[in-house]
Amino acid sequence: MLGDAEGPHFNAPTTVGGTTVGLHVFVDDVDALAQRAAEAGAELLQPPADQFHGDRTAILKDPYGDLWVFLTHLEDLTPAELTRRARELLH
Repeated sequence: MLGDAEGPHFNAPTTVGGTTVGLHVFVDDVDALAQRAAEAGAELLQPPADQFHGDRTAILKDPYGDLWVFLTHLEDLTPAELTRRARELLH
């Protein structure tokens, strides 16, 4: 459960200057979900984009300051292919 609960043990990230937590959630259609979330008031920090690891991702911040990474899986990669792609990013 996430929310804007205030009390001695629970505070929304906006009340403490932000968060170091990003919740990763796989969804069927990251593009549609990102659009709906932005329309509902979430801040789109990274629009949906294909990533080297075989997923399409978007990053949003909800009105309470929680960070969400939504992903749609696009392709299965062998460990060797994942390593090759990651190395390409570094060079």
